[in-house]
Amino acid sequence: MSSWIESAETALRATGSATSIDVEVEVLRASRPPVFDAAGVRSLVAPFMAAFMWAASIFREVQSGTTLDPLALLLRLLALAMTVRAITLLWLLGKRVRFWLRYSQYSLALTPDGLFYRTPDMDLALPREDILEVRERGRWRDRGGRRFADVYVVTQPRSGRLFVALPPVFERTPGVLAERLMRWLGAPVSSETETETESQPEAAASAPPTAATPNEPAPLASELWERAARGERPPGITVIPHGRAWLQRGPYASMLLGLAVLDGFLRLPQTTRDKVDVTVPLVLVAALVIVPVGWFFITRAQLKSRRGLAAVLTQTELLLRTRAGLLRTPWTTIERIDIESRSAWSLLLGAHEARTMIIRRRKAAPLQYHESFIGVPLEVVSGLCDAYRKARIAS
Repeated sequence: MSSWIESAETALRATGSATSIDVEVEVLRASRPPVFDAAGVRSLVAPFMAAFMWAASIFREVQSGTTLDPLALLLRLLALAMTVRAITLLWLLGKRVRFWLRYSQYSLALTPDGLFYRTPDMDLALPREDILEVRERGRWRDRGGRRFADVYVVTQPRSGRLFVALPPVFERTPGVLAERLMRWLGAPVSSETETETESQPEAAASAPPTAATPNEPAPLASELWERAARGERPPGITVIPHGRAWLQRGPYASMLLGLAVLDGFLRLPQTTRDKVDVTVPLVLVAALVIVPVGWFFITRAQLKSRRGLAAVLTQTELLLRTRAGLLRTPWTTIERIDIESRSAWSLLLGAHEARTMIIRRRKAAPLQYHESFIGVPLEVVSGLCDAYRKARIAS
């Protein structure tokens, strides 16, 4: 075991809020996280909103005398959507409460050589040279006050992971924790390979040319994408997995409307049901089967070419797969990468934040990638791209 890991473990066993027996080890003890921030309050309110909408739906149904009253169906549609939303939010709130109950089992030790993170399930040691940067989730204008948001420690691909998410228990706010970790990490440095090359310019000049240089795109990019899709991880290559959050963008309004109509249809008296026009069964089949199944297969066909990958990052370029084919963007043509957020609303999610990664290129239109199609946080992808652009990824 490395000596710095032993020092970190010894410091974590010591008592005290922020001190240890080793003056070179900085220990951050956990405090109770802010479970009931704005999102937590919405989780508590959601069941009451759903109950109110169900009561309004039943009241309208009784007043109209029919289960297929248009306004009653609309209220039932909203009640179903709010019920699904309430179940989802309560599940997330339950995870927060469980975390709140176990907060004392989390701790963090910062040593001159690395970061040691202890959780109830595992201990994680990150050497300092494997840490690229620290990023906080969210827009800068929304980072004030206590909120339940993670801080991401972006790591070198050679570490076997892309990032480590630190929960909001070690400082008053995630922003304070991110700043503290950035001060500990210090100024970024280039990779070991580049440092060695800079220290030996004559040897680098006499060395034989490699398969790709920063001014020459890596050859056979499509083959590299296929290799990455098969699970291969060549040195210096980072693979960003595709996300599944795109499933939240489905035609749920159609499905919930079909369920509302089906519920009202089944509760009609048998004599009334026999007199209903054939239009109702056709609407049910279209809303519950044709529309969602068609959407699913069309979307799957559009995403099939990506082979489960959102992007592949190489030493020379960023690879993206679009419907038109493989898009190769050299790092030298990228000016910066922004994360834009806007307020959105959907029947299933309600009011939520829709985020998009904007890749701004020189003398070319910017590229946009929605968060729901990326399997890791946008802050992590942005941090890795910046590290590649600044030649900080070890090959």
